[in-house]
Amino acid sequence: MEIIILETDRQPQNNQEPTGEPRTRKRSSLNNNEDRISTLPNVLLHHILSFVDAVQVVQTCVLSKRWMNVWKSHPYLDFNFETFSSLINSDYYDDEVNNFTDFIYHVLVRRHNLKAVKISLDILRDTRCSLVESLIYYAVKHHVEEISINTAHWDVPIVLPRCFFDCESLRSLKLKVDGGIALPKSLGLQSLKTLHLGGARNFDGKIFSSCPNLENLKIEDICLNTIENFNIHVLNLKSLEILNWRYSRIMRGCKVMLFAPKLTSFKFDGNTPLFWSEVNLTSLDDVNVVLQRYHHSHNYPFYVVEDEYISEEDETEQGLVLNLIKMLHEFCSAKSLTLSMNIIEILSEVPDALDKHPSPFSNLKYLKLKTDHKDVTLPAHVLNYFLTSSSFLKAQTHEAVKLFEGSSFHYQNACECLSSA
Repeated sequence: MEIIILETDRQPQNNQEPTGEPRTRKRSSLNNNEDRISTLPNVLLHHILSFVDAVQVVQTCVLSKRWMNVWKSHPYLDFNFETFSSLINSDYYDDEVNNFTDFIYHVLVRRHNLKAVKISLDILRDTRCSLVESLIYYAVKHHVEEISINTAHWDVPIVLPRCFFDCESLRSLKLKVDGGIALPKSLGLQSLKTLHLGGARNFDGKIFSSCPNLENLKIEDICLNTIENFNIHVLNLKSLEILNWRYSRIMRGCKVMLFAPKLTSFKFDGNTPLFWSEVNLTSLDDVNVVLQRYHHSHNYPFYVVEDEYISEEDETEQGLVLNLIKMLHEFCSAKSLTLSMNIIEILSEVPDALDKHPSPFSNLKYLKLKTDHKDVTLPAHVLNYFLTSSSFLKAQTHEAVKLFEGSSFHYQNACECLSSA
């Protein structure tokens, strides 16, 4: 932090005589060298410092006596390895990690015994389990409201300490561990409203129901290669994100049961559609689906539709389309639907499937396309698929499709399709 407030009063020169009139001087931070920031109360200083890393907060102790102990009562502890390593010179990576770990322990030991609002750890390297456990223990003891841990541990999954499940003050939790994190059968966090879970392995999802006030849930990079049924049963859930859903890490035929009657926003990003078991999404308004179309194996799993024959050569392609359609149909109450162009391409390859499974989006008002390309083509039969069920899209011809990120658009007989819809 750099504070420069300088301007001295001009003194009369030796060959000048004083005028005899009193000189009026305004009290100003500029002509009195006043450090106005240091006069602020601690609560405001802590708010300012909440935007910087812990190592930068500690460095303020050299500014003046006023700042010597400010960091010891700072309630926002953000430990970022990249920031720390940029401030020290070391030829060995292990030394940087060890110094970073020692720094965290020194801060925790020397900090005043006061409430902590947020504790954050960000180090995308192999981290000691003891460090994560110590941070969580400290957070619980000091009634923290927000915990964010983004790290890696490759030997064995990180296990949460028992005291963590008794944290009544916790409102926001991010646990993202490359290499895996072992989850219990129940979290029991009564005050938790926001949960971001990444890297968890082979859990059935029932832990979510143990957080009765959970409103925002993000699931990322999870591995379910031994789980047949994945449950998300949260009565007060409003926003759900399932990201990086990869078929190589999901058991073949794994089905998702989603019961969230208050859910209004859903986002999905993966390379294989979700297999629904049971869904209750009566309040859903906004849906965002991105399908990363990579190389699907010949044994790609697909729904068996009664009285519908799929030839062996079409098994992978048509099976993917049927899975995608069945996934999208569960969002029938959505008013806004955002789709990646990969989805449009997949739907356009099997037009017969669209005819056999008509669009259920009767409430749809906005259809948005997400693409990185400047030139976009939407086949007429795909556009018609969404138009046939939505009276709003029929009436609003020019607003039937809203472009995402300002890409250009080719209708491909869309006008004829709109007029006949």
